[in-house]
Amino acid sequence: MKKIAGSRKILVLTVIILLWGVTLFFMEGCARIPLSYLPGSVSKFSGSVSISNFKYVPAEAGKVKPYQIRNTSLGSLKFDKNIDTFFRDAVFAELHSTGIKLDNNNLMLGGEIEDFLIDELSASVDWTLIVNYSVKNLQTGDTLYKLTKITKRNASKLVNISSAVNEMIKLNIEELLQDEEFIRIIY
Repeated sequence: MKKIAGSRKILVLTVIILLWGVTLFFMEGCARIPLSYLPGSVSKFSGSVSISNFKYVPAEAGKVKPYQIRNTSLGSLKFDKNIDTFFRDAVFAELHSTGIKLDNNNLMLGGEIEDFLIDELSASVDWTLIVNYSVKNLQTGDTLYKLTKITKRNASKLVNISSAVNEMIKLNIEELLQDEEFIRIIY
């Protein structure tokens, strides 16, 4: 009798572990959307700055995983790269393509991705990207530049997600590059 009771406990425990594993598979096991960034700016600049990391505030606050963008739909979009790393690499690629040298030992560009939101509650999709940029003098520790760039776009629900993410990031970085104060500081 004890042998049967012990076997049932093992069976129940096995079923619970199996159900837990299946649940995790369906919640986290979905294929991730691939991200790759190609710079698109046609502007040319001179100057130099180094690129630091960008904090992804929504992930640090626990609102999303590091590889997700906040959205208002029921599902969640999962990307194959963390948003902070992808954004930093995009800034590096975009500035490099414009002719800005990225080897300055004195000036460091970094910041925070305050929000990256996809609002799908209407007939179209509203995209919002808010980035707080800053340039610091590494010798003195002074912040020489600090400004928030907000990019908003409205797109069809049928848009390619990877392309839309790239476009939002490109537009936000272009806003930084069009800021005369930023260009003056890194020149």
